[in-house]
Amino acid sequence: MIFGRLTAKLLLIILTIFIYSCGPKLRPVLFLPVRGTNPILFGLSREAAEGLMDFSRPKKLEYRFAAAPSFLTDEPSSFEIEYSLTGEQRLVLETGTHSWVLPQMSNFGDSVFDGVFHYAIPADDFFPEHFSIVPADDEGENRTGKGGHLQIHSINFTERWYGFYRVQNHIYASPFVSPRPEDSAWVIDPPPAAMPDGFFPALSADLLPGKETVIDAGGRRFIFSPHSPRLVIPAGIIAPNMGMLVLPGDRINSFRLVYAQIAPFPAPIAVDPGMVLAWPVEHWRDRRYEVFRWDRFPSLLIFDTADYAVQDRMLKRLAFFVEKAGFRGRLAPDEEITELHGWNAHDYRAEDLARFFQAARKENFPLLAEERELERILLNAGIIQESGAGIQAGEGGIISISRESESYLRSLFMAHEGFHGLFFIDEEFRVFSRGRWQQLPADARRFIVSYFNFQHYDTAEEYLLVNEFMAHLLQQPVSQAGRYFGQTLPSRIENGWRRADLPAKDTSSGSWPTLARAFTREADAFSAYVGSRWGLAAGRVHLVTVRQP
Repeated sequence: MIFGRLTAKLLLIILTIFIYSCGPKLRPVLFLPVRGTNPILFGLSREAAEGLMDFSRPKKLEYRFAAAPSFLTDEPSSFEIEYSLTGEQRLVLETGTHSWVLPQMSNFGDSVFDGVFHYAIPADDFFPEHFSIVPADDEGENRTGKGGHLQIHSINFTERWYGFYRVQNHIYASPFVSPRPEDSAWVIDPPPAAMPDGFFPALSADLLPGKETVIDAGGRRFIFSPHSPRLVIPAGIIAPNMGMLVLPGDRINSFRLVYAQIAPFPAPIAVDPGMVLAWPVEHWRDRRYEVFRWDRFPSLLIFDTADYAVQDRMLKRLAFFVEKAGFRGRLAPDEEITELHGWNAHDYRAEDLARFFQAARKENFPLLAEERELERILLNAGIIQESGAGIQAGEGGIISISRESESYLRSLFMAHEGFHGLFFIDEEFRVFSRGRWQQLPADARRFIVSYFNFQHYDTAEEYLLVNEFMAHLLQQPVSQAGRYFGQTLPSRIENGWRRADLPAKDTSSGSWPTLARAFTREADAFSAYVGSRWGLAAGRVHLVTVRQP
């Protein structure tokens, strides 16, 4: 069998040599072997094999593959040529029916550049078996006799990408990328034929520090905070037929656009929370809910559900087990909680999630299918872990919002639940929050505990009180804290016996000024803390805002 395979391979080589023996002499190229595809590459001359063109007597460099390129991946590809270039000779890369002018140093504003260029053009599924590099005549001017040369270093088939960036003395560039002088912007505008079907564009870029950066992409405007460490727009939020992307040249000096498929559901998609709020439902991998991972804090998962019913099936029993007075620590059957309200948004730390699923396992409790799905997702993410003793806590936690909430509530809930998530994973934040709780004036504390009791939180648990105190303060901007704590919340409990837990009311304004002052002071202190620590603010856990232009 081995002899037979060797004989077949030998016959194929002989046949290849015979086929090409009738044409120009084929020489295997002497520069780096072709990467990303399997056929051998030949030069049709000594200069082509060496990858060298002397501009004092430039000759066409022609190349031929032993067979049509067969790509080693199903991902959309680019044909990337790596070369050094000196002198002023313009060169054209010809591939079948397409021609591409190779970039040179003058394209990038450099009078002198002694580095290496990487130029990537889209490679169709049927990339031609031959290509060539030819000197270009600029309006008939003959550049023969000019100094300089071209040296090819490698030919590479890579993932499909467009962009411009530098890595040390290497410049990477592609077609369909151009500067726009009137507003100093970069434009990425590949034609529809160069955007592969079934793949989503994903953009990454280095940001210059100091102020916000605005990107127009796919009919949406992405606003990156000055605190954003890097610009990342992941695959899935922009439609495949995205159209033009516009990047500010004064904020970005390197960027790369690639095409990718989203990982199979339910593997979490790493994003900024601001993108979760704007993620197109039509791009969800499951119509019931989508699973995200907070990019800056990867131990926190974010669930966005189609409606409250889906969210309840996954998380309502957890809410009663973890937080509800009279239910904490107990697995309530469906018939007991069906008519009771859970929450419209949720947050749970690893320890409580592990206790819940370990209790269900120990009691052989009949969990819903969505609760079992959640258990598998948490195990895969390492938030809970299997051990010899059963299910134990890993690291992190989860938060959840729903598409059934109004847009303004989704933003508020994302801030509220997001700060809960940071409370779960950061001991310094918990210490700071506990310190603010302990110094809260007695009348303000009496009121907020009474309000939490009204909301059916188990107020005997200090960890829960401190956590909710913090999140209620940070869920809206500081400017709204006075009205929220000095009017909205106390008005909900002033009728009935809870009136005794409120300080004196100002009848002329219909508010409680002492509460407004106390909680505004606390909101300001918390906002300053999360601002200096993470670049966040009261009412905002995201570094990226997505808007319609």
